[in-house]
Amino acid sequence: MVYINPIVIPTSADEIHINGNPITTILDKTFALKRCRKLSLGYNQLQFLGPLAFQDMFFLESLLLNDNLIAELPNEVFEMINVQHQRLTHLYLQNNRLASLSSGLFSKVTTIRYLNLQGNPLMVIGEELTLELEPIDTVLISIPEGTLYNFTISIK
Repeated sequence: MVYINPIVIPTSADEIHINGNPITTILDKTFALKRCRKLSLGYNQLQFLGPLAFQDMFFLESLLLNDNLIAELPNEVFEMINVQHQRLTHLYLQNNRLASLSSGLFSKVTTIRYLNLQGNPLMVIGEELTLELEPIDTVLISIPEGTLYNFTISIK
């Protein structure tokens, strides 16, 4: 298991780019960076995200988790970003190994304007998966032939 040591990340950072590394795991509270607006973790080897990995990232607007090996997302992982402050607008999850999306995964993330799920082998999209997105500009989802899905996109 290769993970990021939170001690080496400056807490005053506005943007953090940790790309193209052999990182496999993001543990809970690794990124307790209250001022960070953009976190880029693309092109690593991420397989596991702790449900509280991004807790207390109050100003996070853009989260890039693209081009990793993520097969499952804990339901709480995005909700913890927006507990007190609704700022997350861009979420990049393309080109991972997500085969299913559970109901409620995005239900508490109401500020997303751009969501990219392309390039994942999505075969099951949870019953009543709701994307409550306001305002929304773009949702990109590639649904392979034979996928079982029943989901709603509701714009308030």
